[in-house]
Parts: sequence; C-alpha cells; structure tokens
Amino acid sequence: MENTTRGGRDVEVAWLDSLDRAARRVLGVGLVLMALSAVGVAGQALPEELTLDEAIVLAKSNNPTFLSTANDQAAANWQVRESYAQFLPSVTTNLNGTWQEAGAQRLGAIIFEGASTDWAYSSYSVNFGMTIDGSTIFGVGNARASARATEARISSEEFNLESIVGLQYMNTLRAQDGVDVAQRQLDRAQQNLQIVETRVSTGAVAGTDGKQAEVDLGRAEVALIQAQRDLRQARLQLSEQIGLPMNDDVRLSSEFEIFEPGYDLDELLGWSMEQHPSLASFRAQEGASRAAARQAATSQYLPSINLFAQVRGQAQQALNDEYVVDQLNRNVASQVSDCQFMNTLNNGLNGGLPGYTPENCNSFSVTPEQQAAALAANSAFPFSFDRVPMTAGVTVSLPLFTGFSRERQVSQANNQAEDAEHARRAEELRLRTMVTNAYDNLVSQYQVVQAEERNRTLAEEQLLLQQRRYALGAIDLLVLMDAQTTMSTADQAYLDAVYEFHYSLIVLQAAVGRPLEAQ
Repeated sequence: MENTTRGGRDVEVAWLDSLDRAARRVLGVGLVLMALSAVGVAGQALPEELTLDEAIVLAKSNNPTFLSTANDQAAANWQVRESYAQFLPSVTTNLNGTWQEAGAQRLGAIIFEGASTDWAYSSYSVNFGMTIDGSTIFGVGNARASARATEARISSEEFNLESIVGLQYMNTLRAQDGVDVAQRQLDRAQQNLQIVETRVSTGAVAGTDGKQAEVDLGRAEVALIQAQRDLRQARLQLSEQIGLPMNDDVRLSSEFEIFEPGYDLDELLGWSMEQHPSLASFRAQEGASRAAARQAATSQYLPSINLFAQVRGQAQQALNDEYVVDQLNRNVASQVSDCQFMNTLNNGLNGGLPGYTPENCNSFSVTPEQQAAALAANSAFPFSFDRVPMTAGVTVSLPLFTGFSRERQVSQANNQAEDAEHARRAEELRLRTMVTNAYDNLVSQYQVVQAEERNRTLAEEQLLLQQRRYALGAIDLLVLMDAQTTMSTADQAYLDAVYEFHYSLIVLQAAVGRPLEAQ
C-alpha cells in the first residue's frame, strides 16, 4: 500500500458552509480587509493552486521581515564604494550673496562719514580636501568583509524563510487532512447511528442505545468544527509567512511521499559543516570582526595626512549709479588738485623740479566714455567674479598619547573578533547536534508511520466487524463505541505520524542546509 500525505480521501465535505456559516462569514470579512490592504502594498495575489516551491518564491518577494533584511545589501555595497572613494579628494562648493544697507561705515571707534550707497556682494569657493590615514588604508578590506557578512546573513535568512514556509505549508496540509479525518469520523458516527436506530425501531435494543449513538455523533460534529477552525488558522499563518492574503479558493497542490531514509549521517554532517547558510553567515561575520580588529590595531598608530586646496572668487557692486559717477568725479578732482599742486611747486622753485614737466590740469576731466566704463565695471553682481589667488596646504599629524583610548579600542575590537569566533564554533556544535537528532527522528518516525498504518488497517477491520456483529445483536453498544473510538484514535495517530515524518524531514533539511532527495 503506497503511503502518501494526500491519498485515501474518499469523502467530500459537502455541508461545510452550513455547519460553520457564522464563523466563515466573520473570517470572510477579515480576509477581504486583509486582501484590500495587501493588494495596495504588494499588488499581487496567490494563484488558485499553490505548490510549495511557488509559496517559497512568493514569500521571498513579499515577506516583510525578510525584505527588511534583504535591503541591507544595498547599503553594504555603497559602504564598499565609499571606502574606495576615500582615496579620492572630496569636493565642496559654496556660493554666497550679501546685501549691505547704505549708511556711515564704522571701523572700531572710527566712523567714515560721506557719500554712501547700498552694496551687493557675492562670492564663491571650491574646496578640495583629502585625508589619508589608517582608516583609509584598511577601510576597504573592512568594508568588503562587512559586505560579505551582510550577503551571508541575507542568504541565511532566505534559507530560514524557506524552512519556515515549508513547515507552515506542511502544517496547513496537516490541518486540511485533519478536516478529512474528522469528516470520516462523522460519517462513521452517522453509520453507527443508523444501525442503532434500526435496532431500536425493531425493539431489539433499548432506546438508550440511540441516545448514546446521538451523543457520539455530536462529538464527531464538534471535532469537525474544531478541525475546520484549525485549517482556517493554519491558512492565515501560511498567508502571513508568504506576505500575501490567501482566500478559501487557494488549493495547496504539492504532495509528499513517505520513504525509508537511506542517508549517510557523516555525509549529512559534512554538508552541514561545509555549506550551511547559517554557518557561512557566522564565518563571514567572524571575518568582518577580524578585519575590523586589524583596522583598529593598525590605524590608531599611523600618521594622518590632510591635503586641502581652495579656489575663490568675489564680486562687489554699488547699487547706486550716482555713487559710482560721484566717486569717478572725486578721483578726477583729486588728480586735478595734485596736478595744480605739482605745477605750483615746480613754478616756485628756481629751475623747477628736476625731471618734472608742467602739465595742463584742464586735461583731467570725466568723459562720457570713462563714465560708461566705470558703470560697466561696477556691474559685477552676482556672477562677474574677480578670482582670488588659490590657497593650498598639507597637514601631517601623528598621535603620541591619547590617554590609553587607542589601547581600549584595540582591545574591544579584538574581543569582538574572539566573540565572533566563539559564536561560529557554537553554531558548528549546534548544527552537529541538530543534524544527528533530526536524522534519528526521521528514521524513528518512518518506523512509527509503518506501525500506525498497520494499526489503522486493523482498527478499520475491527470496526466493520463490530458493526456487523452489533447489527446481528451479537454485541452491545459499548463494544461498538469502543471500536469506533479505537478507529478514530488510529486514524488520527496515523495522520500525526505521517506529518511528523515530513516535519522531521524539513528539520533535517534545515540542519543540513540544503534540500534532500528521497533515498
């Protein structure tokens, strides 16, 4: 007889809605609200038939907890790029604009009276800077190790999600088969009630036998209601792990067989130690911690070199054109005054000033061309900058004594690296124990399935025999009820054994770190 999880279902649940209509109505409202919210976020819906592989793929794209971990990879990659960019100069630019109201200008206790005007100032600066120290040199290795640790952690979480979805998928199938078991128990209770009512109607047995059969039927109805509730809750939990709403129309279509485990324990342990995603994550984290320790141990004692350069420009404009023209006239008047003074001095000296030729002071005057040129030169705001000479420099600093803060930081970094190593060793020990126990459970559970299958077959044969004997009046009702109870117990025990086998296989795969084919 072939053992399958989904086989042997010969009774349809035809009256499911009428039995639990109120609860289903409440659940339906909840699912509608859940679907509306989820569609807005994910914009996706589950197919009518859902395999385990499809459920895992959907969970990787929609499970919020996993997605919140997976998005860490982008930041880790940018951290690597940033570490390389530390060898390039940083560039910043500034642009400034200022307005100054007209009025007397003050310089300390000195007040400059006279003509004034509103002023507009603008300036720019481009700053180049670069710092090279121990953090820059060892930052690349540290960032790359951190990125690998992040990638390994995401892979570990992805594998954990596959295991969790597999367990919940199996749990939903178990609840679904539990409804079938409860339905078969109800059908048998109805058959027993018909047999008892037939004998009561003929007067072969007392009417109390019929009441007892009705009680047994009522218990079977309660068991079916509870099984239906368990199925709804299991579907909701699976929906939560997938990250998408699941309505009652979605059918789980994967089937799983029972097989005799033929794995080699040493081979399973080797796979787990070599390629388990969780262990790879711990090893990557250990590498990142050691890279951080190396950076701390060396960078704290290396000199720091800071290079900088600045290019600047500025523009200044008087906002009153009359002020510009007045300043031009003042300059010309000053030139005329200087010319007249020099001519007078030359004429007053016997023989004149050596090498001086008297000038025509009337030649100094403001021409329209000069006035236009002055106004054009004043129109500098905001972008007609005059370049300021560039500045550049270099600073070298070497820490000599920092109050033992360097020693403390190095010690902390080394401690974290040692903690990461201990955590990795603890994970190895945990996986070894987990693989050994999981394999032992799988082998034992296979034997339990075989025994429970025999028990179920015998219980079914015994129930059919007792039903015939009761119909002939060879036994009383208690013997029939006892056979019914034995059959229900055997049916449920077989279902539990089958799914415990599948659970053990999933746990073994989670411990090994890879899917396992039937052997």
